[in-house]
Amino acid sequence: MLLRLPYSLHYPITITSLLKSAGDDVKKDEALFRYNYKTKVEEINIWGETEWKERNFPTRFESTVDGQVEEWKISEGDVIDGPIDVVEIAEPCAHEVQYGGMCAECGKDMTEASYNTEMMDSMRAPIQMSHDNTALTVSEKEANRVEEDAKRRLLASKRLSLVVDLDQTIIHATVDPTVGEWKEDKDNPNYEALRDVRQFRLIDDGPGMRGCWYYIKLRPGLEDFLQNIAELYELHIYTMGTRAYAQNIADIIDPTRKLFGDRILSRDESGSLTAKNLHRLFPTDTKMVVIIDDRGDVWGWNKNLIKVSPYDFFVGIGDINSSFLPQKQDIGETNNKAVAKPPKPEPKEHHANGAADKPTGEGDVSALAQLVTMGGGDDPRLRAEQTNAQEETILHQVEDRPLLQKQKELDAEDDGSAESSESTSSIEEPQENKHRHHLLEDHDRELFQLQERLEQVHAKFFDEYDRTRTSGLGGRVAALRGERVPMKDKDVDLKLVPDVKDIMPKIKSRILGGIVVVFSGVLPLGTDTKNADISRWAMSFGITISSRINGRTTHLVAGRNRTAKVREATRWPEVKIVTTQWLLDSLVSWRYLDEEPYLLPVHPDDRGEPLSPKSRELADSSWLSSSDEAAGSMFTEDEAQSEDIFRETGLDDHSPVGYDENEQAAVHDELRDFLGSDDESESDNDAWGDDQTSGGKKRKRGEGADAGTDDESADDEEDEDKQGSRLSQRIKRSYERSTGLREVASAVPTENNALPTREQAEQEQDIDKAAASNAGSDDGLPENPDDDEDDLEREMLAAFENDDDDDEDIVDENE
Repeated sequence: MLLRLPYSLHYPITITSLLKSAGDDVKKDEALFRYNYKTKVEEINIWGETEWKERNFPTRFESTVDGQVEEWKISEGDVIDGPIDVVEIAEPCAHEVQYGGMCAECGKDMTEASYNTEMMDSMRAPIQMSHDNTALTVSEKEANRVEEDAKRRLLASKRLSLVVDLDQTIIHATVDPTVGEWKEDKDNPNYEALRDVRQFRLIDDGPGMRGCWYYIKLRPGLEDFLQNIAELYELHIYTMGTRAYAQNIADIIDPTRKLFGDRILSRDESGSLTAKNLHRLFPTDTKMVVIIDDRGDVWGWNKNLIKVSPYDFFVGIGDINSSFLPQKQDIGETNNKAVAKPPKPEPKEHHANGAADKPTGEGDVSALAQLVTMGGGDDPRLRAEQTNAQEETILHQVEDRPLLQKQKELDAEDDGSAESSESTSSIEEPQENKHRHHLLEDHDRELFQLQERLEQVHAKFFDEYDRTRTSGLGGRVAALRGERVPMKDKDVDLKLVPDVKDIMPKIKSRILGGIVVVFSGVLPLGTDTKNADISRWAMSFGITISSRINGRTTHLVAGRNRTAKVREATRWPEVKIVTTQWLLDSLVSWRYLDEEPYLLPVHPDDRGEPLSPKSRELADSSWLSSSDEAAGSMFTEDEAQSEDIFRETGLDDHSPVGYDENEQAAVHDELRDFLGSDDESESDNDAWGDDQTSGGKKRKRGEGADAGTDDESADDEEDEDKQGSRLSQRIKRSYERSTGLREVASAVPTENNALPTREQAEQEQDIDKAAASNAGSDDGLPENPDDDEDDLEREMLAAFENDDDDDEDIVDENE
C-alpha cells in the first residue's frame, strides 16, 4: 500500500531522516521518518513587545498501517510542497473483503480509529457485491476481479445479464381480500379469470402488512418467457418490494431456483428508497447488462433499459410497492373514440409520500461514488417513512376493497341496461339467467413481444463482439483463410466487449429515428417538455421532440382535439395528426406503426388552407433559428396560453366548439376589417387597403368607386362600430385618414427589406396632409388633423403593444 502525505501538514516540509529501511517491519502509529516545518509564532521581545517570528519545528510522520517497508519514494533533504506518495508498505492483509465491519480474512476491526486515522479502514471495501447482504462489502479491486471472472463466464456461454423488475413488469399483485372471495365463488363472473392467481401470506413484514394475504397474477406466457430468455441471459431480480415479498415471488416463478438462484435485490438492500441504480448490482462494468422495467424514471432512463408496458390485471390497483417512489407522470392512453382499439385498464396510480428524491443519473459521477452515496438504505428515519407509506397503501386496499367497488359499479350498469331492455320487451327473462359482466380479463401479449426484443439485442451484441474479435485476431482475410491466431493474453476478449448502451440506441434509432414530434394537449401545463417521461422515452428511439410545427415536423401527437396546434397542423399536409396511443404503441412494440388507425378526426371548421411556399419558408427559418432551451419554454407558454383561452370560454374537452353561419360571417367581417385581407398571396399594400377613392379618402377593401354616398358610408360605419372590437374600431378609423402609420404597420418588410427612413416618413406625412387639405370638408377630417393623428398613432401603437399577443391568439382560435 502506498502511504500518502495528508493535506493537513504545514507545507513546505523538509525531510531530515528516514527511520526505516526497505525490508523493515513497521506497525501502525510507528514513526517512519522525521521532518521539519516552518511556522510563525508569537514571541515577546526584551522590551515586552509582541512579535511574530518564523521558527523551525521538528516532528515525525507515523505509519497508518501494519506491514513491511518495500520502497521509499522520498530521500533525506527533500523539500515537499504538498501531498505526495512517500513510501510503499506491503500489508499482511489488504482488508479487501469485509463483513459487518470486520475483515473477512484477518478478523481485524475495520471501525477502529485513533489520532493518526485519516481514513477509516472500512472505506477500503465500500462496494456491496452480494444481492442479499449489505454487510458483505469488497474493495474496488476485488469488485473488478469478480466482475471480470463473471464476464468471462458469460462470454463463454454466449449470455448477457438481465435485470428483471417484478411489479407490473412480469407480475401484478394486490392485497384486496375480494380476490380471495371471488376465487371461492364459482358463480362470480371473475372466477375463471382468477383460477391461476397465486397467493401467499407475509407474517414477518411491518405491522400493517403482518398476516396479510397477497394475490399474485403472472403475466401471460411468463413461464415460457423465463425459460427461453434464461438461455440467452443470466437473470437478476431487482424490486422495490421487501426481501420477504421478493423471496415469495421467487418461490412462485422459480421454485427450483434454476433461473434466478440467489440473485435477488430488494429495497431492503438496494440503498435507495426512490431510485434504482445498475451499479448496485454491477459496480464496475455494465456493458453486458440489459434492464426490463415498466418504469423508466426510477432508472433515470438508463440506456440499458427496455421499458415495457405496465401489466394492470387487477383494475385500478397499480403497483403496491410504489407508494414511496416519485409520482409517475401520467402519459396514459387517450380517450379518443376514433381509434378502434380494445379498452385498456386505468393507468397506474402512485401516491408520493413527501418530497421525492431525484432518480440517480447514470454517468454523472463515478460508479464508486454512486455506491457510496447509496449507502443510506439503513437510515432508520427513512426506513420508518418507507414502512409507513407502504403500510398505508396496504391498509387502504384491505379496508376499501377497490375491486369490489368497481364490480358493484359494473353490476349497477348491467342492472340499468336490463331495466331498459325489459321496458321495451313484453317478455321478461328469468332472474337466474341474468348476465353479469366480469371486471377482470387478461389479453396481455407483452412478454411475447419482449422476448423478440431481447433476442434482437442479444444477437446484435454477439454479432458485434464476434466481428470485433475476428478483426482483433488477424482480420477478415485471416478468417477467410481459416487461420487461427492465438490470443496474446487472457484479457483480450474483455477489451473487445461491446457496450449494450451503445448497441440498443442503434437498434431503436433504425426503427423510429428521423421522426420529429410536436405535442399538443398531452402534457400537463408547466411540465418540462424535454424531461417528461414520454419525451425521454421517445428520444431514446432517436425521435426529435420539437415545440413548434415547421417543415421538419412529421407528427403532431395530440391528447385531445380542437387545439391551436391541431388547427395549425392541418395547414401542413405532410404532418400526420395522430393520437397519443400511436406513439405509445410504437414505443412499446419497437415498430413504426401505420398511422391510419390512429389518425385524429379533425373538425371541418378546424381545417385551414395549406400554407404557401413563402409562408412555409418563413416558418421554418423562424423556428430553426431558436435554441432548444428557448423552444422548450415557448412550448410551455404556448400550451398555457391555449389552455387559458380554452378555459375562459367556459367550455370543457367535451363541449361543442364552433360557430354557426351568422357568427362565422360576423367573425370574417371583423377579421377583414382588422387584417385588411384574408388572402395570404396578396401584397402588403392590398392587405392594408392602399387604394383611394377619387376624393382622396381611403376606401375599405371590396368597395367600388360607386360604393355609395358619404352619408351611407357613415351609417354603415356606425352600425359596424357597434359590433366591432375597440381595437378594430381604431384601425377602421385609421383607414379613413391619410397617415404614414400604414407604412409602419405593414407586417412584411419593404422590397429592400428595410423600414422607411425618417426623411421618407416625413415626406409621406407631408403628402398625406396635402391630400387631406385638398379633399375639402367631404373627407370627414377635422380642420387641423395633426394633433388628432398624433393621438391616434400613439393610441394604436399602445394598443398593438399591449394587446398584440392576446389578439393574435384569439384570431388564431377563430380562424
